[in-house]
Amino acid sequence: DTPVVYDYTGFVEANREMDVVPQVSGQIKEKYFKGGDNVKAGTWLYKIDQRNYYAAMLSAKSGYYSAEADAERYTKLYEQDAVSKQMLENTLAARDAKRAMYISAQKDYDETIVKAPFDGRIDTTSLEVGNYADAGKTVLTKISDTNPVYVRFSIAEPEYMNLARAGSAGGAGLENVVLTLANGEKYALTGEVTEVNRGISDGTGSMTCRAKFANPDKKLLPGMFAHIQARGEMLKNAVLIPQRALVEMLYKKFVFLLEKDNKVSMKEIQIGQNVGRLMVVGAGLEPGDIVVVEGTGKLRNGMQVNSSPMQEADLDTTKRAQ
Repeated sequence: DTPVVYDYTGFVEANREMDVVPQVSGQIKEKYFKGGDNVKAGTWLYKIDQRNYYAAMLSAKSGYYSAEADAERYTKLYEQDAVSKQMLENTLAARDAKRAMYISAQKDYDETIVKAPFDGRIDTTSLEVGNYADAGKTVLTKISDTNPVYVRFSIAEPEYMNLARAGSAGGAGLENVVLTLANGEKYALTGEVTEVNRGISDGTGSMTCRAKFANPDKKLLPGMFAHIQARGEMLKNAVLIPQRALVEMLYKKFVFLLEKDNKVSMKEIQIGQNVGRLMVVGAGLEPGDIVVVEGTGKLRNGMQVNSSPMQEADLDTTKRAQ
């Protein structure tokens, strides 16, 4: 019994990624991080020149306090019928306008400190002290949230349906996918397909999926190549042969079979998925067939040979003549 395993290639993406852009303009006076640092939300990243914003904030504060005093004074005068209602309303409106100006100036001053918007890793390409930053335009740096991460890959429609069915039947399906890195190392944590594109891509018959993986050690980085494996339905009583036994000719697949008279015969077969170093045979072999594993490059149909038995454990050894 052999599980059908589907293989896909994809790339690691951050959970969240954004450009850090200042909300006020000015020269960069301080930088508080190094490229590649992991930072917490609210960590100071940059300080923009504060002098003009500080002066504007003090001026707006003074204007607001003065308008507040006028509003209190005119309120008392109105209660004594010393001023008209219109004069009081004008004074209160002026106070409210001054308050709004003060709040805006205070906000601009606060924005001279650029903070990390969320927990994440800072990009290595960042502006340095001395550069001028335009509000809403200049990208100071980039930050990525890499726990969790996603692996984006494409999946054919029939395979998606098979995996969804396997998951519904209690198998692994799309809920327990395995990640292998570019160096062949298997990632310790399994993932789950959490996002599927809303439709099939025109002309390809495939859809884009994103598998979510926890990344507590920050081992997975955005842009990394990734190899995804998802286990689908179980093939009952599957027939498997070593991949190295396969002979390809004119787009067809063959194996050499050892007959009773020590002659070999070439047999066309239908193949299925790879299972490690083995391969599922869909059709073409019968119980009792003896398949030649090594030395196939020297064989011709009907050739008589000397042979020796080979077990699955022997697949780890170097090639040997048959």
